[in-house]
Amino acid sequence: METNLVFAPTRQKPSAASFLWGMIRNPLDALTDLSREQGDIAHIRIGKREIFLLNHPEFIEQALVKQGHNFVKGPALQRARVLLGNGLLTSEGEAHLAQRRALQPAFHPQRIDAYVPLIAECAQECLSRWQSGRRVDMADEMARLALDIAMQTLFGDSPAGATERVRRAMMALTRLFPLTTLPLPDFARAGFPDFQRAAADLDAVTAALIASPHAMQAKYALINILRENKRQFSDEQIRAHALTFLLAGHETTALLLAWAFDLLAHDLRVQTQVQAEADRVLGDRLPTPEDLAKLTYTRSVVKETLRLRPPAWTIGREALATCEIGGQPIPSRATVLVSPWVMHHDPRYYADPLEFHPERWESIGDSLPRYAFFPFGGGERACIGEHFAWTEAIAVLAIVSRRWQVLPTTKPAVPQPSVTLRPKNGVAVILEKRKI
Repeated sequence: METNLVFAPTRQKPSAASFLWGMIRNPLDALTDLSREQGDIAHIRIGKREIFLLNHPEFIEQALVKQGHNFVKGPALQRARVLLGNGLLTSEGEAHLAQRRALQPAFHPQRIDAYVPLIAECAQECLSRWQSGRRVDMADEMARLALDIAMQTLFGDSPAGATERVRRAMMALTRLFPLTTLPLPDFARAGFPDFQRAAADLDAVTAALIASPHAMQAKYALINILRENKRQFSDEQIRAHALTFLLAGHETTALLLAWAFDLLAHDLRVQTQVQAEADRVLGDRLPTPEDLAKLTYTRSVVKETLRLRPPAWTIGREALATCEIGGQPIPSRATVLVSPWVMHHDPRYYADPLEFHPERWESIGDSLPRYAFFPFGGGERACIGEHFAWTEAIAVLAIVSRRWQVLPTTKPAVPQPSVTLRPKNGVAVILEKRKI
C-alpha cells in the first residue's frame, strides 16, 4: 500500500504555539490535523524538543517493533515512577524484559480462561444491583465492575472499601494528569495534597492485597507469581507491580466497556444483534471459555469499539540514538508519537471511519495492514493483558446483553483525552430489563 506524503506538507506547518494550543484545547483534533497537514511523518519543533508523529502502519511498526530497541517510554510515563515505582509499565531494557518473562505466566491464555467463571460471578453481582427503568452512568458501573474483577482474579481478594479508595484515587490522578507533562522534579509533583491522598489510598489498598490471606488460596493469581519470584523482585518491586496491575488491570477495560455501551445505546440495531447472539450461544447459562469463541459478532463489537474509541489514544517514545524511519532522520532524544486514534480513523484503511459498523471486520480480513489497528500497542511493550481484556469485555457484554437493554438519555458521550480516553461527563443510559 502506498504511503502518503512523507516530507512535504500539504499546507504550511503550524507554529509551535498553535500546535500547543491545539493540544490543550483538543489533542485528538490537533494530532489528526497535524497528520492531514503533513502526511505519514509529521514534524514539529517545540523549543529544543523535536516531535515526530508517525501516520503509516509501516512506520509505526518500525518504531514499536523493528527498531523498538532504540526507543524508550516517553517523558510523561517516565515521570510516573514517582507513583508507580520501577514496575513493568515504567521499566526499560533488560529489566523490563526480565520482569515481563517472570510475569507472563499470570496472563497465559489458559489461566485467563480459568478466570471466566470468576468474571461471570463478578458481573452477576454487579447486575444484581440494577433496577429496571433506572438511569445509571455506565462509565461508573464498569469502573466498579472491572476493578472488582481485577482484584478477584489478579489478587484473589477484594478488601473492604478498596473499590472506593481506588476509584477516588483514579479520579484525583486524572485531574492531575497535566502535571505529568510538566518538567517538574518528582518532589514537586508529590507535594500536591490531592496527589498525596491518592498515593496514600493506592499504597494502602496495594498493601492490603499483598498481605491478604485470601490471595494464598488463589493459586494462579498474579500476587502469588510475584511472591514465588522473591529472588528477582524486592518488596518495593512487588509493590510496584501490584499497583501497576491494579490500575492498568481495570482502567482500560472499564473504559472499553463503557464506550461499548455508549455505542450500543445509540445503535439499537447492533445492540439487538448482540442480544440475539447471547441468547443463541448462552441461553440461560453463564459463559464458558468455549462460548466466548462462538460470540463472533460480540467480538466484532469489541473490536469496532477499540477502533473508534481506543483507551490508549496515543503512545509516546523517545529515541535513544539517531535513526531513520521512512527516509526521515529521527535525532536522538526526539519524541516519536504514534496514535491509535489517528490511525483508527484513517479513511485509507476504514470506509466511513467515523461510523460504528462492527460488520466491517467480517470483510476487512487480511487486507488490513498490521499496524493500522493497534489498540494494545505492539512489540516487546505490547499490553501483557491483551487476552485478559478481550476475554473480560466479550464475557461482560454477553452477560449484560442477555438480560438487559441499555437506552440512551442524551447524545453520545464526548471523548476526553487524558491519561486514557475517557467519556466526558460519563455514559448516561437507562437500564431496561429484557423480557425473555
